[in-house]
Amino acid sequence: MGRHARVDKQGRGRAGVAVTAALALGVGIAPAALAETAPSPSPQRVGEAPRVPKGAVRAAEPADGQALELSVVLQPRDGAGLKRFIAEVSDPASPHYKQYLKTGEFAGRFGADPKTVAKVRGELREEGLTVGELGPDGLSLSVRTTIGKAAKAFRTEFDGYRLADGRAGVTNTRAPLLGGDIAPSVRAVVGLNTLATYEPRHTGSRKVALSKARTERAKAAEAPTTGTTGVAGRLTGKTPATCSWLTDDLAGSGLKDTRDYWTPRSLATAYGMVDQSNVQTGTTVGVFALEGFRAADMAEYQACHGTKVPISTVKVHGGPTITPRGGYGLETALDVQTIIGLAPQAKVVVYQGPDAQNATWAQGVDVYRKMVNDNRVKVISTSWGSCELNTPREVMDAENLIFQQAAAQGQTVTAASGDSGSNGCYFGDLDTPNAKELSTDDPASQPYVLAVGGTRMTGAGGTSESVWNNDSGAGGGGVSQHFTLDAATGYQAQVKGTGYDGRCEASAGRACRQVPDVAGLGDPDTGYLVSYDDSWYFMGGTSGASPLWAALIAQANQSLACAANGPVGFAHPALYRLPSSAFRDVTRGDNAFAPAGGGHSLFQAGAGYDLATGLGSPQGRQIISGLCKAVPRSGAATFHPLAPKRILDTRYGIGRSGTKAVAGKTAVRLKVTGAGGVPSTGVTSVVMNVTVASATGAGHLTAYPSGTTRPDSSNLNWLKNEIVPNLVTVPVGKNGSVEMFSWSNGTVHIIADVSGYFSNEAGGATFNPTGPSRILDTRAAIGRSSKSPVAGRSLIKMKVAGAGGVPSSGARAVVLNVTATAPKSGGHLIAYPGRTSRPTASNINWSAGQTRPNQVVLPIGSDGTVNLYNAGYGSVHFVADVFGYYADSANGSSFRTAGPSRLLDTRYALGTSGARPLKGGTKLALNLDDGHSLSKAKAVVLNVTITQPSSGGFLTVWPDGRSLPNASNLNWVKGQTVANLVTVPVINGKVAFRANAGQVHVIADLFGYYE
Repeated sequence: MGRHARVDKQGRGRAGVAVTAALALGVGIAPAALAETAPSPSPQRVGEAPRVPKGAVRAAEPADGQALELSVVLQPRDGAGLKRFIAEVSDPASPHYKQYLKTGEFAGRFGADPKTVAKVRGELREEGLTVGELGPDGLSLSVRTTIGKAAKAFRTEFDGYRLADGRAGVTNTRAPLLGGDIAPSVRAVVGLNTLATYEPRHTGSRKVALSKARTERAKAAEAPTTGTTGVAGRLTGKTPATCSWLTDDLAGSGLKDTRDYWTPRSLATAYGMVDQSNVQTGTTVGVFALEGFRAADMAEYQACHGTKVPISTVKVHGGPTITPRGGYGLETALDVQTIIGLAPQAKVVVYQGPDAQNATWAQGVDVYRKMVNDNRVKVISTSWGSCELNTPREVMDAENLIFQQAAAQGQTVTAASGDSGSNGCYFGDLDTPNAKELSTDDPASQPYVLAVGGTRMTGAGGTSESVWNNDSGAGGGGVSQHFTLDAATGYQAQVKGTGYDGRCEASAGRACRQVPDVAGLGDPDTGYLVSYDDSWYFMGGTSGASPLWAALIAQANQSLACAANGPVGFAHPALYRLPSSAFRDVTRGDNAFAPAGGGHSLFQAGAGYDLATGLGSPQGRQIISGLCKAVPRSGAATFHPLAPKRILDTRYGIGRSGTKAVAGKTAVRLKVTGAGGVPSTGVTSVVMNVTVASATGAGHLTAYPSGTTRPDSSNLNWLKNEIVPNLVTVPVGKNGSVEMFSWSNGTVHIIADVSGYFSNEAGGATFNPTGPSRILDTRAAIGRSSKSPVAGRSLIKMKVAGAGGVPSSGARAVVLNVTATAPKSGGHLIAYPGRTSRPTASNINWSAGQTRPNQVVLPIGSDGTVNLYNAGYGSVHFVADVFGYYADSANGSSFRTAGPSRLLDTRYALGTSGARPLKGGTKLALNLDDGHSLSKAKAVVLNVTITQPSSGGFLTVWPDGRSLPNASNLNWVKGQTVANLVTVPVINGKVAFRANAGQVHVIADLFGYYE
């Protein structure tokens, strides 16, 4: 035994020893008191004794003072409820489909009970351990201690070992012992075992021999293929082509694309992922790493492919310190560059733990925990793993809760299934008994992780594809011995790969988790082209297949369908329901890796699901179509109009404590439910007129639901000292609040007047798109008997019932675009229903000589009118265009919240064929046809912004397929940036934009649609 034994011979915990001591010392305790005291539950060991990897040899005993960093993982307060929640939000047939938890909500919903946390914290501290704060997940307590203190606290011993690859570490010899009152509340204690950690799953890297002189001449002469300026490469949907100087040089060496390697464009073409159309703002993909990478390698790859994908890092436990050279950093280069090449619209964040040579299991788990707690990335790709036989059980149990949280938040996790076929422990454990044992890889075998196997593929379009299995490795797969699914309702209930029988020892009613789920290119002999260490390499492994599928999920998330309905999230339930045509069925080969003593083809590929390639490799567009299908109709909402009511005014402390202006780069959180007539529950979105005033610098405002990641969209733009309003329709966060973030270097005051809300409750009105139709123009005597302007401090009563497509009766509210023009002095508009008192709310603010538009949603007065009041002292002309109305009619359209997400940005070729401004007099048609929700929408709600106009002008937005109407949505002067909310009917899956003069850039952000 090791010299760190700290447990009494009976294995009793601290509580039992204390009682015995008290009796022995003769402490005065009355017999009656003893009879009333319930005995403490017996101490329990949590988890199982660690498995020392075969081939490891005993090393020096660890010193008592050696530091340990632990993570005590608690049980969720409602583990069964958590699994039910995941099932509901991941089931396309559920009314709760894609209603994910927002950032920070997991702890309150499923984190450990506060009393439980206090009890566990208290006992750990009594044992002499230093306990940190509870993690954001509400499930993890960080603990700092030493070998000696941990041995005493957990009643175990520690031994030192050296692994076959030279790494040294320590491990506990027994599972940790905890008091019986807290043991059931603890899922795992991670960090007592520091032997090894996750390993990269790439293989077969081959440096490419290039002709230096020829290459340098070609590079100097050739410009990048696409996206040479700005961030065009990130926002365009076009798959990049590889620079010809590189492919020509490779061809000169007899190396051919689709035979010896795959360029991104060839691979995307084979897998149906090429040239994605109608993408919205790029999603963000997170990459797990226990190593660094060279920025120069990424820059070289992007220069060759003409992309400009933003790559950032988040360091965990200090991150890596070793310089990426000599093969180190190759894994991250492969992962990131695969995503760049296949999803050039995405952003990439690399979460970096300490270098694998020095990292512990606990630190690796913390990297996953950070990726999920941040909820910054909606796709997580990991190409690091460990065979189940060599992975501590407490590590897998801790991961399982992390990945459940990811599923609840709508994050998709993809993982490499391993590179040694069915013999998952072969690599990294050579010439030991484990090398010949069948094992799946962790975390690929996790039930909430998409496990990706490997294939060999050649021929243009991927005409030949089989299981990857040769001297370089084989795609991992098989039957997990740790994780199970419900045999009747689990997503794999209807599949069973050849070789499953006889390998599963699950209890009654359960089935073993089968790996992989899907597959993709893995063979390094037909592998990926990677820039690394001032050269180029061919690489492979399921390390390439995992980011390939992560890129596909990223494409799905940035499609219009997923933009409208929510990210893919936990994909398995939907994925296993897709028709077989959504996959390229791989039917040839097996993954019995011969160098590991194979020859037994347990896991043979075949028709349908198999344990070598899962469901198969992707038919990309069909996968996206299936994973982004519309949510059930029951989620649609109807409109409840309200008389305008002020619920926020930072100048006077309304809706916010204090009267300080909002600082730049900060948000105002506004509770909208229960305010201004908005009910406390059942609200999906709120309609407000938001105004900024007293700006000390230029900026713009982004409104979005609380608890979600701040989007790239904008709602208002202003210059110093401007007063700018805009109508905002914004989804409401689950806490009933919305965020209004000021992107400014100065301060600004924010005012919000609520005019209605959308709800799933009964009693609301449906939308009926019409027009655009002009029903008022005081300059031309439209809707008024004369051409005279509206005098200061006076109003115009405008009949809307029976005008511009609004019925003469039955309409409850009207959607107008109102423009104020030619004002003689500064002022503002107050729009309100006829036969009601004038409120203090405002809709448009202007200065003398300015033209200002704004969308207005108003209840219609009992007399069929609305009032437009000129609150200025000078006269002004008003113009009003009808875009639709709300009524109780069952024939109208209900509203779905979506986004905010960017659909059009002419600056960066988003939604257009090129990065160029819209010329006056020409039409730009934005295609909304995603095959699902937006293609069937009756109208869309867009926040439209124009910027960098070369002259004054106005913009008209209307349903494509109709004649250009006499209406306008935005007006501007040269150099101005202006935004306005637009509700526009959709006729043939498109909406049209036209500027009347000059040239101008146009941006459109989606906030919802009517179906």
